[in-house]
Amino acid sequence: MRLWKSKVHSGMAYDPDIAYRTDTSVALGSMTYKCQWCNAFKWKDETLGMCCSAGKVQLEKLKQLPEPLYSLVNTLHPDHVKFMNNIRKYNACFQMTSFGGKQVTADGFLPTFKVKGQVYHLIGSILPEPGQGAQYFQIYFVGEEEREHHITPDQIDNVICAEIPDPISDPQLHEIVECNMIHGPCSCFNRNSPCMKDNACSKHYPKNLIKETQTGDDGYPKCKRRSTDDGGFSVNIKGVDIDNRWIVPYNPVLLRTCNAHVNVEYCSSVKSIKYVCKYVNKGSDQASFALENEKDEIKTYESGRYINSSEAVRRILEFPIHELDDFAKNLLCPEVPAYYVWDKKKFQRRKRGVNFIGWPDIKREHALGRVYTVHPNNTECYHLRMLLHEIRGPISFEALKTVNGQVYPTFKSTCKALGLLEDDEHFYAALEETALCQSPHMIRDLFTIILVFCQVTDPLYLWDKFKEYLSEDFKIRLERQDSVDAEHLADVALNKCLSIIEDSVLALGGQPLSQANLNNLIIENAPGGTGKTFLTNLILAKVRSTRDIALAVASSGIAATLLEGGRTAHATFKLPPNLTTSATPFCNISKQSNFAEVLKDTKLIVWDEITMAHKGGVEALNRSLKDIRENKRLMGGVTVLLAGDFRQTLPVVPKGTRTDEVKSCLKRSTLWPKINILKLSKNMRVHLGEEKFAGGFSDLLLEIGNVVTAVQDLISKIYPDIAHIHDNPMEWLCEHTILTSKNDQAAVINDTLLMSFKGEEKVYTSIDTLVNMDDATNYPVEFLNSFKPPVMPYHRLILRVGTPIMLLRNLKPPKLCNGTRLKVKALHRNIVEATILTGCAKGETVFVPRIPLIPNDHPFEFKRLQFPLKVCFAMTINKSQGQTLKFAGIDLRENCFSHGQFYVAYSRVSSLSSLVILSPTNRSVKNIVYKEVLKITY
Repeated sequence: MRLWKSKVHSGMAYDPDIAYRTDTSVALGSMTYKCQWCNAFKWKDETLGMCCSAGKVQLEKLKQLPEPLYSLVNTLHPDHVKFMNNIRKYNACFQMTSFGGKQVTADGFLPTFKVKGQVYHLIGSILPEPGQGAQYFQIYFVGEEEREHHITPDQIDNVICAEIPDPISDPQLHEIVECNMIHGPCSCFNRNSPCMKDNACSKHYPKNLIKETQTGDDGYPKCKRRSTDDGGFSVNIKGVDIDNRWIVPYNPVLLRTCNAHVNVEYCSSVKSIKYVCKYVNKGSDQASFALENEKDEIKTYESGRYINSSEAVRRILEFPIHELDDFAKNLLCPEVPAYYVWDKKKFQRRKRGVNFIGWPDIKREHALGRVYTVHPNNTECYHLRMLLHEIRGPISFEALKTVNGQVYPTFKSTCKALGLLEDDEHFYAALEETALCQSPHMIRDLFTIILVFCQVTDPLYLWDKFKEYLSEDFKIRLERQDSVDAEHLADVALNKCLSIIEDSVLALGGQPLSQANLNNLIIENAPGGTGKTFLTNLILAKVRSTRDIALAVASSGIAATLLEGGRTAHATFKLPPNLTTSATPFCNISKQSNFAEVLKDTKLIVWDEITMAHKGGVEALNRSLKDIRENKRLMGGVTVLLAGDFRQTLPVVPKGTRTDEVKSCLKRSTLWPKINILKLSKNMRVHLGEEKFAGGFSDLLLEIGNVVTAVQDLISKIYPDIAHIHDNPMEWLCEHTILTSKNDQAAVINDTLLMSFKGEEKVYTSIDTLVNMDDATNYPVEFLNSFKPPVMPYHRLILRVGTPIMLLRNLKPPKLCNGTRLKVKALHRNIVEATILTGCAKGETVFVPRIPLIPNDHPFEFKRLQFPLKVCFAMTINKSQGQTLKFAGIDLRENCFSHGQFYVAYSRVSSLSSLVILSPTNRSVKNIVYKEVLKITY
């Protein structure tokens, strides 16, 4: 066996020829050395004098042991040998016990208690009770935040194994796994196993056999477990053949080192925070207790004294520092530890750290400042905590309650005045701002969006308050016609207004559309620029010209805006959000709904950018159409035209691998063999441009050839003279954009460009709340504010007049879809006024209000009330799919990470002269192509 020389990352590179257990860092030897002062046995490298403080600690001689302990120790008992061999286990048993005694608890206060009489140990058997299994710990490895990235299956296999080792090449590890890492067997082999709950294994054994490690939907990977036919091994335990389905995941290095049961798991989701908080930070179990012989009223008062939250905050923060230190007036409560330390019962400025600009005597350190969490049921303390995270440098509680010179009676009312709480006042204020200067038609559009998306508490009150503004144009028309009595004129105008609003609400709810009765499922396989969108709109117009119903949907919001009457597929067909986990998904369409009646009469359904859609969405539509139309033919007998290009991006699978993405694409669907394939090959985008190198560029796109173009200043090339953005026409912003592979790259470029020109600026902060308020102490508000999901706006949304922005939700399709680009026209307190840059409503002015947004990819549900907008000087490549640009910059500082991204980025323009590439020098750019997607046939 070889020595264990290098231990760095050795847990990820197991070698069966290394002697792990005999290494000097693991094998401490025997306790054969005596202390020169107290004669205690010690290990060789143990610190001298640690046992008795170099002779300073003198213990009395041990008294004679009581029976039967004396006989057991001194060879007078028949069980002497067995006892001495296991004496360390007996000691450990007493070490891990809890103390007991006669408890005297102060009234209403449990954490502090007193004990009278003798204190004794509460112990139990070392061995498990009959019929119960042994308990054990699980060890989890948590990676560094700075180096956090998505781990690949190969990397998981280097650390974690869930298979029986080869008994010939590694007999030691094979023996350890056989003795310690086999679960059960339970289930049908042993129904009385302690892990059995409701006639099933609570640990979900036996696991499924798989050839390769796969990332799981819940953040836990499915480890490789090969069958015996694929090269796996098996062992016989008590007459039962055990294969890899029963193996508990382990790390070979730890197992060889410890020779014990060591379960190793990998968790890549937010759920891992519970392990960090629960196991790493909880510390030892503690309790305060006192011994007494008689009742002591003073001690009872001291142990039961309670300091409320307000008094605790005043003492901990010591508010007088804000009167003595001018710099402290600029800080929020959680920021104080970064600049001050608590020393000698007062706050003092840090003497080490980074200098703070403008304050030469101030040092800043990376210190974590947290305020104790409070449950929302403790109303005033909860809202006091919110104010401490919002108001800088308060000098008193009265200062915390003061907003614009007005002192509010409670902390809750102060939060409400600052706009930190969600209520209907946001929507009332938005309509009031709009009603001052806008037309009734635009006010009705905003009113409809608020009704559908904002969950207004009292819609009737909202109508009563603004009905005069909403119906003003109808009233004027009726007055000019003189066809209605003046007595009934107001009622008629209101009824017409309500009728229009009702139609708009039904349309936003996804109900007035249609259905079909042809019998083909066709895919239009067309590379970028071949005129796919033009041909699709032509087909839609032809069907609709004969008064038949044709539905136009797309997988992305941007692609939907390019279709006549287009909407997103998820909104139209109400596709389930869990397509990656559901075995047989169905559309959430009631058979008795108005939308179902429409689907029964539809002649054609067009689904654009189908390659971006998960195969489960198409399968769900097929099942739903068959059920609604009561027709067992494919798609219920409707002609469905699918359009897309498999060279472009595939469905997004959160934390998925290459295998997961390929598995989710349409070509892996059971419907693929039934699809008729039509092809477009001529690149019309290049052909109509009549560029000199058009043909070569077209070939370059189809072959995704090597492009090496280095441009140092990407921003100045794509957005020249950005300081005078207000002087450029609307089309200029439509035709220019920068594409990146990741959201964080786009965010940095957007922030840079946003600060490159002058204009009226406004900062909008969101209101973040938990759906289940019982989790409020686990996930405080500032923690929710820090979340930046890619499909949601940030907590702090900074906008300037003239900024291009992107809509993140379907508000009023096809005019306002997810991905629609707009330009900020005016910034109000409760609405954003913007001009549409793309789609069928190009040039129209619209109002965007705050709406509640709930992400569905977190282990807990929280709601963010914010404008559904993002700055979009730069956007991700996936978001740009379906658009045609005049000038495009591509940021390739980081490689594309998924199939089709490189191709989509380059196919947005018609010639190489319209592309500006930002690529690191002396480094090739990786192009990701899943050849199995392009070659899949049936």
